[in-house]
Amino acid sequence: MGGNLPKNWIETNLETIIERMSNGSGLKQFEEPFENSFPISRIETIWNETIDLDRVKYVNPTKTDIEKYSFLKGDVLFSHINSDKHLGKTAVFNLDTVLIHGINLLLLRAQPQFNGYLLNYFLRYYRLTGKFIEVAQRSVNQSSINQKKLNTFKIPLPPLAEQNRIVAKLDRLFAQLEILKTSMAKVPLLLKDFRQQVLTRAVTGKLTEEWRKDKKMKNWEEFTLSELIIEKPRNGYSPQAVGYETEVKSLSLSAITSGVFNPAYVKYLDIESPSKNSHLWLKNGDILIQRSNSLEYVGTSAIYDGEDFEFIYPDIMIKIRANFKISTNYLNYCLSSFKTREYFRNNATGTAGNMPKINQVVVMNTTINLPSDLEQEEIEVRVESLFAKADAIEQQYKSLKAKIDKLPQAILHKAFKGELSEQLDTDGDARELLKQIQELKGINKKAIKNPKLEKLKNFNKKLKNYPEGDDFLRMVAEK
Repeated sequence: MGGNLPKNWIETNLETIIERMSNGSGLKQFEEPFENSFPISRIETIWNETIDLDRVKYVNPTKTDIEKYSFLKGDVLFSHINSDKHLGKTAVFNLDTVLIHGINLLLLRAQPQFNGYLLNYFLRYYRLTGKFIEVAQRSVNQSSINQKKLNTFKIPLPPLAEQNRIVAKLDRLFAQLEILKTSMAKVPLLLKDFRQQVLTRAVTGKLTEEWRKDKKMKNWEEFTLSELIIEKPRNGYSPQAVGYETEVKSLSLSAITSGVFNPAYVKYLDIESPSKNSHLWLKNGDILIQRSNSLEYVGTSAIYDGEDFEFIYPDIMIKIRANFKISTNYLNYCLSSFKTREYFRNNATGTAGNMPKINQVVVMNTTINLPSDLEQEEIEVRVESLFAKADAIEQQYKSLKAKIDKLPQAILHKAFKGELSEQLDTDGDARELLKQIQELKGINKKAIKNPKLEKLKNFNKKLKNYPEGDDFLRMVAEK
């Protein structure tokens, strides 16, 4: 980990503190449980860095399989083969149930003098700091870390009592962090719901209900979209994009998926530039509608506020332009409202294998409730004011989320520098702990003899005592 270690700590490597590092069982797996079956781990089982029993398969192991491959409490599951994003993910086994160790996850079992939960935190820190990616072997779709490299990773070793204090402190901090993240995750949904409520109130007259009192206002009228646009909606054009810059730029679908025009999503087309009279060119104030996308996004609209004649638009979008009866902003509020988006989803066509689509007829028949010009202006002022407040909250959320996302790494960094726990002389010295581990590993190594290796050693001893020639052949025959 680098840097000066706290008092009574010592640095070693992963191999030293590991009692067992092994691959899992290759037993045939089944999707559903059956009589006498047992769950078996998969890569997906630790997708959220905990044991998810909803993401396992099932096997029919023998008693020997169960004894050999069952996880014990404190065992760490390590994803050593995965995409770069998920490589090195871990989870510690802490369940009161049998789970069989499956292939594609390594089992790491710490020595008794090392807390397995702390090992899990160490490995999480290495993943967050990108250490596993640095040593990974890469293929087309995935990366991998071999056991030899994994064993060389440096591990700071605190006294056992302090290990337990560090784990207890980290458990509390990460539990609090999860509560905070769960609360934070609600913010985007709340903001989305707030904006949608603002639009609903805007296009139904409720947002300006009090404002209209004591004013002689024109009654709201109902129109179809075809009556409020300059010309018939037109689809765009989508030739094959090229991987180099050209004079003709087209928007991609993502340019308006957020509901706000984003010029960063651009494609280059190696075609002759359309004439200035072509409907394909976008002009400031045009409204673009996604005529094809997933059901969640089909019908999404946004106002093009870029330069005239800078972009053309693709075939998966429809372009419209408001006439004098309706303001561009108010028309886009109507198109973005829940009622209209639901209308688009209900009238979209397409099969399960294709993205839903809405056609020009569906768009033209969209119902629009239209107030007076003066009320449209008031609605625009109020909506933009409320949206600005929502945008400010969203920026605060993004800033806070970025800080929260960095907290795990910061917390773990402090933990492994000894800054989260108190160093006590009564804990003893980790050097003694390391000595115990090494002695235990030495004893175990002597106790576990390889029969084939022992046979070979005995054979070599006899070889020295046998003469050459026929006697040598007789010795081989005896074996």
